[in-house]
Amino acid sequence: MFCQLQQKSSRGSISNAGEDVIKPVFTEKQVLEGKDVTLICNYTEAVHNLQWYRQYPGSKPEHLILFFETNPKSEPALRLTAAADKAAKSMNLTISSTEVKDSAVYYCALQPTVTGNTTTLYKNRVRSELQDEKQDPHFKNELCNH
Repeated sequence: MFCQLQQKSSRGSISNAGEDVIKPVFTEKQVLEGKDVTLICNYTEAVHNLQWYRQYPGSKPEHLILFFETNPKSEPALRLTAAADKAAKSMNLTISSTEVKDSAVYYCALQPTVTGNTTTLYKNRVRSELQDEKQDPHFKNELCNH
């Protein structure tokens, strides 16, 4: 059995002057169950903290890990390790020994992004995701069950 990996950035690749940009490196990955997989996002400016979120279909995004450019972090219970390469301005999330239950959408973010009531994030979710894909094919990455 394999899983297909996709991810999303919290800001996409368009920015206003002075705004940080974060963008996933891969639009899609496939991984055999039990293997490790690494998600990578690049960003444009120096940052103080980096975030990873996960969203299961029909659910709100959940915060997975907060870490800093100079300090990698592990969450052994979740089989996650997050790190950044400050010089390359890239951040990664490694999921060890992937399982079908890891199937989800993963978001990289430069600041805490999901706070308070997130109901509006799910209104017309499918249509919104299709529009995002048409506008920026590098915007989306998702881990699926089949």
